Amino acid sequence: MTRPRRATALAAACALGFLCTTVTGLAQDTTRVQADTSRPARTTPPPEPAATPAGPLAPGSRMTFTRDSLVWSGAQTLADLLGRIPGVHVARAGFLGLPEYLQYGGRGGSALEVFWDGVPLEPLGTDSLFTDPGRIPLSYLDRVDVEVLPAALRVHLVSERHSGLEPRTMVRIMSGAFRTGAYVGLFQQRWPSGIGLSLAGDFFGTDGSAGPGRSDQRFDLWAKLGWHPTPRVGMTYQLRRQDHTRTVVNSPTGALAVPRSDGTRTDVLFAIGAGTAPRGRGVRVDFGLAASSWSSDSGLGVPDQQYRQAHLGMRVAQSTWSAEVRGRVADARTPYQLQGRAGWVLLPGVIVSGDVDWRRHDGGRTSVTLHGAAGLYRGPLSIVAEAARRDAVQTAALRDDAPILTTDQAVRVGLETGPLGGRVALVRRDAFAPLAYPDLRLIPTLAPSPAATFVVASAYIRPSSALTLSAWYADPVEGTAAGLEPPRHARGEITLRSKFWRTFRSGAFDLKLTAAMESWSAGAAGGAVPLPGATFYEMSVQFQIVGFVGFWDLRNVRLTDAGYVPGLPYPGNAQTFGVRWEFSN
Repeated sequence: MTRPRRATALAAACALGFLCTTVTGLAQDTTRVQADTSRPARTTPPPEPAATPAGPLAPGSRMTFTRDSLVWSGAQTLADLLGRIPGVHVARAGFLGLPEYLQYGGRGGSALEVFWDGVPLEPLGTDSLFTDPGRIPLSYLDRVDVEVLPAALRVHLVSERHSGLEPRTMVRIMSGAFRTGAYVGLFQQRWPSGIGLSLAGDFFGTDGSAGPGRSDQRFDLWAKLGWHPTPRVGMTYQLRRQDHTRTVVNSPTGALAVPRSDGTRTDVLFAIGAGTAPRGRGVRVDFGLAASSWSSDSGLGVPDQQYRQAHLGMRVAQSTWSAEVRGRVADARTPYQLQGRAGWVLLPGVIVSGDVDWRRHDGGRTSVTLHGAAGLYRGPLSIVAEAARRDAVQTAALRDDAPILTTDQAVRVGLETGPLGGRVALVRRDAFAPLAYPDLRLIPTLAPSPAATFVVASAYIRPSSALTLSAWYADPVEGTAAGLEPPRHARGEITLRSKFWRTFRSGAFDLKLTAAMESWSAGAAGGAVPLPGATFYEMSVQFQIVGFVGFWDLRNVRLTDAGYVPGLPYPGNAQTFGVRWEFSN
C-alpha cells in the first residue's frame, strides 16, 4: 500500500467516526440466521423498505444475514459470508485481495447471481464474465438475503438503512499480516421529514503473500440520499464507486497466475416506489433507473464498459400469499428481461412457491429459468421438494455463449428446535461444462461436471445458550463434482458465546470465540490440472464493550501446504485484527 492513500483513507475514516461522541450499544447477534423483525420507535420517520423478493417461501429456501449477523460473522467480504452456506466452496486465489470465486452445484461462475437493492449487479472490468464476491465489502450493507436453489444462489444485497433520528457513525480499523490495512467510516442521518443521508468510505490494501513487489488496493465510496415521508411512498438515489488496483501475481513456478487489474467501477441507482399499505402489504409499484460503468486507468487492453437499465415492477402481498412481476430494459448484454414470482400458504403447514425468469440477450439468444417448490411443515419438522429448469447462457458478456439446458431437483427434510436442528437434502444435478475464469490463468479450462446426485447435510447442537457446535457435509453418492468444486466437502465450527449476564448490565459486554475446520477431497480442476484435497483450520476472537468491538482472526492455523486453487498455496498463520466503534448522538 502507498502511504499517501493509506493516510488519506485513515483521515477520512476518523473524520466520519468522531462526528458523534456518545457511544451506543450494538444490537446482539443471533446464532441462527433469521429475518430482521425489529420495529422503529413511533417518534421516528417511517422505515425504508428492503428491496428483497417477497415470500412466503418453503422452509430452508432463504437465509437472511442481518446487520448484527454480518458484524459477528467475522467475514471480510461477501465471499467469506457465502462460504458458510452448506455445499459452497470458495476458490481463493490466495490471501485477501485476490480473486475469490464461489463454487456451487457444479455450475462454475454461473451459479451466483447478485442483486443490489433489487437491481442485477453485472460483472464488469478485467474479468467481466462472472461476479467475484471477494470484491464486494460488507461495510455498508444492512442485510444479505440468499436464496438457495438446487444448483444456484441468488444473493440480494440491501444497503444500509437508518430509521432513528439520532445520527449514527461507525468506524472500523483493521491491520494484519503482509502489511494489510483497512479503514472504514460510515455516517448516517435521518430527519423527521423522512429525508435520510448515508455516507461511507472503505479502503483496503495489502502487499499480499505472493512475493515482494505485489500489492492490492481497493477504495470504495458510497453515498445514499433518500426520502420516505410516509410508510407507503419513498425514493432513493445511490452512488457507489470502487477503485481497484492489483499487480500481477505469479505462481511459485513463475507462471502467470492472476493478471493485473487497474480500473474504476461506478454504479448509480435511482428508485421510487409507492404502495397502498405499510410493511410490504397490499399493492406496491416501483420504478428505477440504474447505470454501471468500468473504466481502465491504464493500458490493459480491456475497453471501457457501460451498462444502463430501467425496471418497473408491481407486487401484491397479503399475510398468506404474494405475487410479483418485474420487467427490465437495458442498452447492452440483456436488452429485455421479464420476471415473475409467487408464494402461497395453501393450508396451515402447506406452502407452494415459484418463479420464472425470461431474458433476451445480444445476438438473438434467449435464457429461460423456471423454479418451483412445495413444502410441508408441522412444528419443528419440514419436508420440501423443489425443481429448477434452466435453458440459459452462462454469461451474457460473451456473444457466442450458447444456452445450456439443465434440470435439477432436490428433496430435503428439516428439523428446527432450540438445542438441536439441521437439514438433510438429496440433490440431483444435470451435467454441465462451466466456463473458465479469466482471472485464474493457471486453469485455462474447467473440467465438466457429470450428472450427479449429492447428499447435503447440515446440523447444529446447542447444549447451552453459550455453546454451539455446527457442521455441514456434501458428498456425491452417484457421480462426482468437477471444476474447482471438490467432490466431498465438509465444514465444522465450535462457537462459545458469552454475554456474562450476571456480571455486566444487559448488552454491555459480549464475547465470541470460534474455531472452525474446512476439509475436502481431491478432484479434477480442469485439463491435466488436479484439485488436491486439503484441510484448513481457522480461529476467531471477538469481544464487545458497549459500542466498541475488537476482533482477531487467524486462518490456516496448522500451516497447511495447499491452496483453494491448484498452484496457488494459501499462506500459513494469515492473521488480521482490528477494532470497530459505533457512535450515536
